[in-house]
Amino acid sequence: MASNQDKATVERVESVGDGKGGDKQFDYAADEATTAEHSLTVMEAFKTYPMAVVWSVLFCLCVVMDGYDSNLITNLYGLPSFQLKYGVVFEGSYTIPAAWQTALAMSSPVGRVVGGGIQGYVAEMFGRKRTLIGCLVLITGFIFITFFAHSLTVLLVGEMLCGIIWGVLTSLAPIYASEVAPLKLRDLLTAYINMCWSIGQLIATAVLAGMAPNPTEWSYRIPFALQWLWPVLIFSFIYWAPESPYWLVRHGKLDKAESALRQLISSRTDRVDVKNMLALIQRTNEREQEMASSVRYVDCFRGVDLRRTVICSMAWGTQILSGLSLPFFAVVFFQQAGFPATQAFNLNVGMTGLGFVGTLCSFFLIPRVGRRTLYVGGLSVLTALMLLIGFLGIPAGSAKMNNAIAALLLIWFFLYYLTVGPLAYVIVSETSSTRLRGHTTAIALIAYSLLGIVYNISSPYLINASEVGLGAKTGLIYGGVSLLALVWCFFNIPECKGRTFEEIDIMFERKVPTRQFKSYVI
Repeated sequence: MASNQDKATVERVESVGDGKGGDKQFDYAADEATTAEHSLTVMEAFKTYPMAVVWSVLFCLCVVMDGYDSNLITNLYGLPSFQLKYGVVFEGSYTIPAAWQTALAMSSPVGRVVGGGIQGYVAEMFGRKRTLIGCLVLITGFIFITFFAHSLTVLLVGEMLCGIIWGVLTSLAPIYASEVAPLKLRDLLTAYINMCWSIGQLIATAVLAGMAPNPTEWSYRIPFALQWLWPVLIFSFIYWAPESPYWLVRHGKLDKAESALRQLISSRTDRVDVKNMLALIQRTNEREQEMASSVRYVDCFRGVDLRRTVICSMAWGTQILSGLSLPFFAVVFFQQAGFPATQAFNLNVGMTGLGFVGTLCSFFLIPRVGRRTLYVGGLSVLTALMLLIGFLGIPAGSAKMNNAIAALLLIWFFLYYLTVGPLAYVIVSETSSTRLRGHTTAIALIAYSLLGIVYNISSPYLINASEVGLGAKTGLIYGGVSLLALVWCFFNIPECKGRTFEEIDIMFERKVPTRQFKSYVI
């Protein structure tokens, strides 16, 4: 790999003009690209980079599968036919033991830890596109295990194997989106990943709500079978997608990088020059190469990249620390609050729909408000709501009180998808360096997944009446942890709105304080 990187450096002048201008011509071309990126409006960026938008949107559809699976398994626990197939008798009715609820809930996060670690190596070695294609082939086979599972043990194995693929795909999507998107669309296209997640969750809850009245085994087998649709759909068009130009430059494939840029940039525009953009990507790569000569996981914990790695990990991990695990067990939570099974599933559908609407609304807020303000402000409100849910759960639950708690949880979910949910993807994709983006994103996903494991282990025991039985009072615990995360984020999450990757590199290299990122002049 080192030889390829050296080759990219040697050939950088040849990528601009006839190569006779030397470094001045190269730097001039890169500066021109930077100016062009800043000068574009959002609408002009859409017109200039139409295929970048199309390929980013299509590539990130793989996250729909992850959102679908994440909302599927934990809410199957409340399905009567699933309880009859895999459950045990408790107080005259079938139920899934809390130990198995915990094991199944943490199977995908454990797989994501492994998948995230694999992604850093595989995506860097084979590229983003080929990694996605390989994952689609593997997941098609792994779904057979969950569909035909005759016991909880087999289902656990299938979910864990699928979780490995989710780990690769979930960390791969923001990498690709950020590397093909222009500056003015980078936040929208990475925030869109959270919409894909919410679409998957919405489909899962709608399917489960529709299957709830079905007393046969098909009420839970059909939801598993529907997962086969996504690999087939995505594979049908992803073959023609361009590879990330940043990855191609890093591996010395300058001709292919230029070709990829021509696929992303409209041939009708005169606002952005392909060769100038190639020069900017090369210069960004060279600047980062000076700070980290290799591309390894250990480099993420050295020098200025350590700060970037911690920010990315906390930005993604705070999704869990804010209390996201409580809505993940929404069906069980609503049933514990006294709602019948059908109504609990319907409430879950409504909550997921609110999440989708929240993500749509975030598209209007993120470009205008910025990352730090919206993330920290949103987390503040989420923390207050989670604590309020906990306090309302202290007195003996009445019908009105349970309705109030359910309403607050719905509002919490909407605000999460308006702020912390989509912004985590934006922050991770912008804060990580381009050379170490795959590895940094993998580490952030591993942090998120490990926290998810802890919360998925504790949530069934805290919520279920057959165990600790805290119910809504669980919000006091989650709200307290969220408050600690809020304090950290206030002092450490930077504002990278309107900055090119090169400018972000410079600010981290100069150790600019967090709250000066927004106003810092380069």
